[in-house]
Amino acid sequence: MTNWITEVEDNDYVSRRASGIIANQMAAQSIFEIGFRKLHYPRIYAAKLREVGKEARGEYLEALLNCVLPGDTVIVQYPLWTNHTEFELEFINYLTSVRHAKIVALVWDIVSWLQDNRDRDYTGDASLWMLNKYDLVIAANPKMALRLKQEGGVTTPMISMHLSDFVYKGPLVPKKYKKELFYVATGIDPAMIAEVPSNIRINFIGPNNQVKDFPDHVSLLGPMESNDIPSKLDGGFGLLYYPQNGSYKGMHRYGEYNNPMKLSLYLASGLPVVCLSNTAHAKWIKAQGVGVVIDELEDLAEAINGVSEEAYYQMLDNLKPWQRAVTSGFFAKGAAIEAIRVLNLGFTDTLIHQEVNND
Repeated sequence: MTNWITEVEDNDYVSRRASGIIANQMAAQSIFEIGFRKLHYPRIYAAKLREVGKEARGEYLEALLNCVLPGDTVIVQYPLWTNHTEFELEFINYLTSVRHAKIVALVWDIVSWLQDNRDRDYTGDASLWMLNKYDLVIAANPKMALRLKQEGGVTTPMISMHLSDFVYKGPLVPKKYKKELFYVATGIDPAMIAEVPSNIRINFIGPNNQVKDFPDHVSLLGPMESNDIPSKLDGGFGLLYYPQNGSYKGMHRYGEYNNPMKLSLYLASGLPVVCLSNTAHAKWIKAQGVGVVIDELEDLAEAINGVSEEAYYQMLDNLKPWQRAVTSGFFAKGAAIEAIRVLNLGFTDTLIHQEVNND
């Protein structure tokens, strides 16, 4: 029996900048290093998939997946980033009904919750009900797993990834004690400026320079490829926050549950973080002493100003083992091994239940 991990392929520009594609490719390489084989597929968008029709899509699936044999296990990085529900369902059905494989969803994002923060029934959304087609789900963390169960109607057994990785082997700069924030985005975010109630310097990283008028405490460091960012973060804190009035309406609430790529990047850089207390990693950040946890943005300036130089350098030391973990692909590798342990050996001790403690 062979164990597989899917990997999406996109053009060089997207592969260096789009967080979803970067996470997919990093995880595929990390899991490949522990003995899995890669199932590559080129990213095909919905318009093209609709244009070619069901028969051509079937031929494509046969060419892509005929190497999978009965009894194999396939970890499918979810979503497939095609934005085409019918094809993604055909992909799943082909693996289970034709290739007779076991399938695991390694869930990076729930598209419905990225785009919508309304209080409504999500159980009929494809991005959620499709997870019930899998044999096992790897959720981002226990808090996200509970939301998948309680609000998304997902009944498939689940385990947790806990943190995402940011595989990095490049240079780093020594961190300086300073009361500044870094924020990785698409440039200066006016919604963020409007919601952050302090004059602590915020250094935005991203390509968008359309915002011409902004306060003196805001700076734009310009566009960077993701793999170049860790070498530029020289001190201060990495901010984990999604504005309430940002471009994606669901992101503010979604940020309470997900494994932010920003968090992984900051950890890989060795940079302490700032987050809200209602987020999935807040208790861990506080317990491990790797950042600052605040109840609301109004507390930001007081919290940052309250970190002494001694406390800051202690945070840098506390970060080191976590930095080594995320940069080596530790969490993707661990989740893949645990998935095999659960599916093929029948262990149930790490399955997430309704009464799980969110810590």
